[in-house]
Amino acid sequence: MIVSIAELTAKCTDLLMRAGVPQLAAHRAAETLVSADARGIHSHGVIRLARYIDCIKSGGIRPDAEIEVIADAPAYIRASAAGGLGIPASCEVVERMIAKAKNMPLVAASVNHSDHYGAAGYYAMKCADNGLIGFSMSNTCPLIAVTGAKTAGIGNNPFAYAAPAGKFRAILFDICMSVVASGKLIIAAANNQPIPEGWILDKDGNPTTDPKEIYNGAIMLPFGGHKGYGLAMMVEMLSGVLANAGTLSGVNSWNTIPGQDADTGHFFLAINPEFFGGLDNFTARMENVITELTSAPKADGVKKIYYPGELEFISEAKAEADGIDLPDASCAELDRAAANV
Repeated sequence: MIVSIAELTAKCTDLLMRAGVPQLAAHRAAETLVSADARGIHSHGVIRLARYIDCIKSGGIRPDAEIEVIADAPAYIRASAAGGLGIPASCEVVERMIAKAKNMPLVAASVNHSDHYGAAGYYAMKCADNGLIGFSMSNTCPLIAVTGAKTAGIGNNPFAYAAPAGKFRAILFDICMSVVASGKLIIAAANNQPIPEGWILDKDGNPTTDPKEIYNGAIMLPFGGHKGYGLAMMVEMLSGVLANAGTLSGVNSWNTIPGQDADTGHFFLAINPEFFGGLDNFTARMENVITELTSAPKADGVKKIYYPGELEFISEAKAEADGIDLPDASCAELDRAAANV
């Protein structure tokens, strides 16, 4: 199904409001999810909406929660999502961080008592579009097996960075620490498509190519072996330990239990290039770096070398002009969300 960005955003906003989410928070959440679909990241787009509503309807997420500021100073902000949706809380905190960073070389922000916050890259790009270098990360409940283990011990802990890049707009890099995001497994399962061996283990720790095992206690594997494990630990340290959020088994992502919250944690960092030689100097140097990298001799069969984020920007431009080509699995989840409010 092809749908315009405006139409899809309005539909998702309406569904969230019908679930009890205030208009501004609903719009922020909808805009963030639709942005992921526009950039071709369907695993973190509107396919997630029904699960947010599941959590709200069960009492596991407070739809009308407002962020609570724990500490606020020129170079940092600490906040709690107060058991509410992770996206609106993160949007508000990042907006405040960006405003502070206009007058500071570095500003950090943390959020606890939150839940799933969508695509990490959304918040990093907010920084880049405002002339800042942005970092965004979040912990999750244990989903991947650390090196040497056959049970899930740490979250897939998404991490993203973005920076302004002049004529190239920006660089954007957004990854989770598992080989693939769980959303890709959901899409493969919906399409009855096998997945490559090495993506997940079944609940008993055995290799499997069946994506439907994601619904049966599957264990995800870290990308790059111990390297993915080490980066997942970095995200856990900043978004869990430093943010005073839940850590490891203390995180209950997609919480559906009334009376508790997921206690997911997020961490954000903004760096202002104006304090390090000036924004114009930074973007000019970034242009030179990107030009040199993408001008490298191409391997056989390669038509173009892309810089980080370029494919997402191409997809976004096409979506703005022609609408989003929404996968069947995403459409099905939208229908399920509509039936539940």
